[in-house]
Amino acid sequence: MMRKLRNIAITCITGTMALTANSAKIDYSLVSVPEEGGIKFERITEDADAVSSVFPAKKSIFKFGGSKGNKVDWWVNPQIAITPDGKRLAYINNKNGTTNVMVKDARRGGSSVQRTFRTNVRDFTLSPDGSTICFTEWRSGHYGIYLVDAVQGNVVRQVSNGTDNDFAGQITKDNNHIYFHRGEGYGAYSLWSWDRKNNLFSNYSRGMTPVLDPRNPDVVYCARFTDKKESEIWRLNLNTGVEELILGLPERSFTTPQLSPNGQWLLVTGTSRSEKHKDLNTDIFVVRTDGTQLTQLTFHPGNDLSAIWAPDGKSIYFVSERGTAKKGLYNVWQMDFNL
Repeated sequence: MMRKLRNIAITCITGTMALTANSAKIDYSLVSVPEEGGIKFERITEDADAVSSVFPAKKSIFKFGGSKGNKVDWWVNPQIAITPDGKRLAYINNKNGTTNVMVKDARRGGSSVQRTFRTNVRDFTLSPDGSTICFTEWRSGHYGIYLVDAVQGNVVRQVSNGTDNDFAGQITKDNNHIYFHRGEGYGAYSLWSWDRKNNLFSNYSRGMTPVLDPRNPDVVYCARFTDKKESEIWRLNLNTGVEELILGLPERSFTTPQLSPNGQWLLVTGTSRSEKHKDLNTDIFVVRTDGTQLTQLTFHPGNDLSAIWAPDGKSIYFVSERGTAKKGLYNVWQMDFNL
């Protein structure tokens, strides 16, 4: 049974933020914890797949959690993707000092195939038809967006250039535009688009990690920083200029929204705290697109993040430290969704 958050979790976060010496040692080998009772978890990758999630470089880490006490370091941009038919899973691999996109069967087992041959891939998404990988790479002193053929692995085109830092590209359903966010200093991000036919860049509003609504090409969901450097989830209509707050709580942060296939839910990664361990970490949440029924799905004291929907909306894939031998070792997991 999934546990609703509205009336129970605020006290877990807004009390004492400092870590305590009496915090219980985290057992990362646990696949699940009692609060997650009723949810089926299945590991998709193996430790040898070297799934990458959190990066140590200062420029690639964002600190979230609230204005008081300790904050948690985590990478907020998309790290995994699934093909439209639900058969193949893509993830970022970290081996031999390089990070690249790998593709494997969406079920456990089987080998992975490398699809980018770069040095420092930081995030990526798949086009709606699954034909193109849109990825961010640190190169020549800045983050830029590139396109690569998802089948052949050949670089198609460099989208952004110059000294700008661009992240989290999203290709539209008609393949004519790419939406992304541009970094302009810590906590300062703006939404942009690139018109592929006319090679035209457009700037819209504040926000990061944009997610498009295939039912309405004018609507974008995104994360935004508050003046306290906490992150909220917003819906923007780029045509009318209407901006709506979907999810924001004091001393909490939520980011990396993912719209469900039926358009009714948003998956988000959010800051959380285990009552037993007291350590601030990240967990997976869902909220309806009208901002109601906020529900915490994962409660493991290790980090759970970068969640995406299966194409049928009946399960969720995410990156997690659970079921591993130690902190900092990540795998891709799948869990049921039945709200």
